[in-house]
Amino acid sequence: MRNFPRYIIGAVCLIMGWVSVSSAHPHMWVDLKSQIILDDNDKVSAIYQEWLFDDFFSAAMLEEAALHPDGVESAIKQKVAELMENLKPYNYFTLAKRDGVTLPLIQLGGAVAEIRENRVWMRFTVSIESPVDLAAQAFSYAIFDPTYYIEMYHAEGETISFQGNAPDNCGTEILQPNPSADAIALSRSSSLDANPDNTIGRLFAETIRVTCT
Repeated sequence: MRNFPRYIIGAVCLIMGWVSVSSAHPHMWVDLKSQIILDDNDKVSAIYQEWLFDDFFSAAMLEEAALHPDGVESAIKQKVAELMENLKPYNYFTLAKRDGVTLPLIQLGGAVAEIRENRVWMRFTVSIESPVDLAAQAFSYAIFDPTYYIEMYHAEGETISFQGNAPDNCGTEILQPNPSADAIALSRSSSLDANPDNTIGRLFAETIRVTCT
């Protein structure tokens, strides 16, 4: 695939050699958790994220990590660092908006990774250079793979909290995607692997929106 983090594709190719899957997207899954971080002025300054990779991707990464001379833990840290570097040109698969305008994001510190029940888990934070004033500006974000090769959703019943002092009248909601019949048909097309569509992922993405009354 073009325009996609190379390590993810390498692992996916390995996985695809183990199992028989349909041509329909997605081919990988990530369970999400996220939190909105506020600065000392009660403005949105960052988004904290946790990614829990599916069993097959995790198995591929762990099998490769087992061959590392410094051990599995060192290998996982190295691979996650490579993954974050590859995600950098894609805004870390995070589309944050202020009043409808896309915000550039910067990784804050390094990513932390570990194995949880045989699945690779990682956490990291992306910062917003110019914080968002919730009292005067609309804020939303979505976390997704633009090509929909990976499906990325918060767990059912998950809520988005604030870290810091949010205005009393502000809350969050997770808006579920509502893809059209045409989008669903496109996601099932066998041509997407050879000719990825960087617009399809947004159609299947959740949107986290802050609402202030």
